[in-house]
Amino acid sequence: MNKYGRQSGPRYSASTNSAKAPATQQCQKCLEFGHYTYECKAERVYKARPTRTQQLKKPLKRVEVEVPEEFLPKREGLAAKILKDKEAERKKNKDKKKKRSRRRYSTACTHMQAELRYFIAVVVQQWKQQEQQEQQRIFTQLLFRILALSLRLSFSFAFALLLEVVVRIPFSLLLEISVALSLVQKQEQKCEQR
Repeated sequence: MNKYGRQSGPRYSASTNSAKAPATQQCQKCLEFGHYTYECKAERVYKARPTRTQQLKKPLKRVEVEVPEEFLPKREGLAAKILKDKEAERKKNKDKKKKRSRRRYSTACTHMQAELRYFIAVVVQQWKQQEQQEQQRIFTQLLFRILALSLRLSFSFAFALLLEVVVRIPFSLLLEISVALSLVQKQEQKCEQR
């Protein structure tokens, strides 16, 4: 008996202690079947086990079980859904702004094309009327004004308009025009990148 007035040891009476263990019961001390560990009188059996280092070097392979998607928790919460909707709205607004700027650009190009045609008509008309040096100077100024306008237009359109005039231009101006046309082409490439 201990100081609390209880018996120490198993709670069973001596008659129940003598009961045999089932045949499936394995002793943890000697690893034999048919008796409990506290009844064992044999020596503890040494069982060789791998060291911790060996275990770390050659770990057991984990068995991975695939869980069907319907049983997995949904990863997208309310906050993620709201963020996704806002991002879609931003993208939509961005596309609208791009369309507006394209419309403005195309309208401006149409206006400049009309203005360019007018200047070419004026130049051709003046060249036909008089071929004096003063008129050639005016012609050159008008031609470079046309080229300045055509920097804002497509290269192919500006080139087609200038071909109408090229037949009537002296060779010295053709060199200046070729330089100006290369500038027009570079400007068009910049417009396409926008």
